[in-house]
Amino acid sequence: MANMLKKIKKGQRKKPPPIAENVAHSWLDQDGFHILSPGEQPTAEDYEEMTRIYRAKIRHSPLWTAMVRQYGKKKAEELLLECKAKPG
Repeated sequence: MANMLKKIKKGQRKKPPPIAENVAHSWLDQDGFHILSPGEQPTAEDYEEMTRIYRAKIRHSPLWTAMVRQYGKKKAEELLLECKAKPG
């Protein structure tokens, strides 16, 4: 009976999942948000599209409301133009 329990317990052990090589990593640093992902280097058009999406998300976030309240709409727009995706 004890032998049977050992076999069951041994069979129930799960193997750790394989380490994924195709995983993106991101982090926030003093100079901005960084993403490291597998694949080809993005094109200039890709960076423009990422910038457009990023700015749109900021405009529809509580951060945008706070920026407009603190700096005014014109200055908030100027600050938003500084937010852009770039190779790094």
